[in-house]
Amino acid sequence: MTGLEKIISQIEEEARLSAEEIIKTAEDRAAEICAQAQETCRTLSQEAGVQAEAIREDILKKSRSAAQMERKKKLLAAKQQVIGQIIDQARDRLLALPDQEYFELIVKLAGEYAQSGDGEIRFNERDKNRLPQDFEQAICQAAARRGGSLALSQKTSDIDGGFVLVYGGIEENCSFEAMFAAQREKLQDQVHAFLFA
Repeated sequence: MTGLEKIISQIEEEARLSAEEIIKTAEDRAAEICAQAQETCRTLSQEAGVQAEAIREDILKKSRSAAQMERKKKLLAAKQQVIGQIIDQARDRLLALPDQEYFELIVKLAGEYAQSGDGEIRFNERDKNRLPQDFEQAICQAAARRGGSLALSQKTSDIDGGFVLVYGGIEENCSFEAMFAAQREKLQDQVHAFLFA
């Protein structure tokens, strides 16, 4: 082997060794980068899992809260419906009382709502046609206890039951519908306390 061949051979050997070292370093570095990437993926995956669990818990919490709110709204609506039906049934029962009981109630209510001074009491057409014989006297006595007088009006009012008092052109609606409407909130509270307490 000549000197030139030896030099070329030595250069080739050094190049080969240098290439092997560069390849080994590159492979080590690639393996290190892959390991780091895998560790980063694992960490990100765990963090994503924790975040996903937190999001899932938040969604569940909000869903439960919304479901409870909807349940409460429906329960309240059902209670209000039941209470309204009971109040309507009570008013209907008053309207369906036998004549004697009905007009005894009217006399009592007229005595409570009568004012001092001269006034008239009006009924709907149905009640006007079924007034008891001694009714006018009973109504006069009830009004007298309040320092006033009531005369039966020849006019009728468009009401469900009860009466309208008229004093000097001013009407006071004492129909059952108006009385129940005026007391509805108080009645709702009482029925609610009775049924749901």
